[in-house]
Amino acid sequence: MSARLPDFGGIAGYFLQVVQSPETVSIFYDTGQGQGWQRVIPVTDRPHLPPHIRQWWGDSRGRWEGDTLVVDVTNFSPKTDYQGSRENLHLVERWTRLDAETLEYVVTMDDPTTWTRPWTVALELSLQSNEANRIYKEPRCHEGNYGMPALLAGARVEEQEFAAGEGPDPATLCTAGCGSAFDGNRDPLR
Repeated sequence: MSARLPDFGGIAGYFLQVVQSPETVSIFYDTGQGQGWQRVIPVTDRPHLPPHIRQWWGDSRGRWEGDTLVVDVTNFSPKTDYQGSRENLHLVERWTRLDAETLEYVVTMDDPTTWTRPWTVALELSLQSNEANRIYKEPRCHEGNYGMPALLAGARVEEQEFAAGEGPDPATLCTAGCGSAFDGNRDPLR
């Protein structure tokens, strides 16, 4: 997996965090297995970079249209490859908060040298609480892992023991290799 625009996530998990400052919007993408990346989008009326300056993920310029962040992305590198489109790729992304827990992402892709007309994809992204996202099991590739049934069975036993009042809450166990600095049976962030 690698960073790409537009980014629709993947099979190994997809988490993002949006952070707004007065002059930028930063999007932190975690595309699974620790292979995240970050975009910093200037919110400005400055023009795009000159046409001879090309970047892997293009040149983003953001502006507000009411409650919607509109991001115009041009100047992709000829080495960029998205569905056959390269340096002529042009994206218009629209990020709109629909309610307290839903963010809509709509992106229109255009490249007259690749496609017959622009096309649009829309996604609704759901907010997850920080509490639920504090510690999660690291995603791993498990194709052909003959031990997976036993790992899952063990996890179900831990959940059953907790439900019967006989063990710690599996959701608060440290799964991040806490080492000797922490009690391995407690969430170190509590």
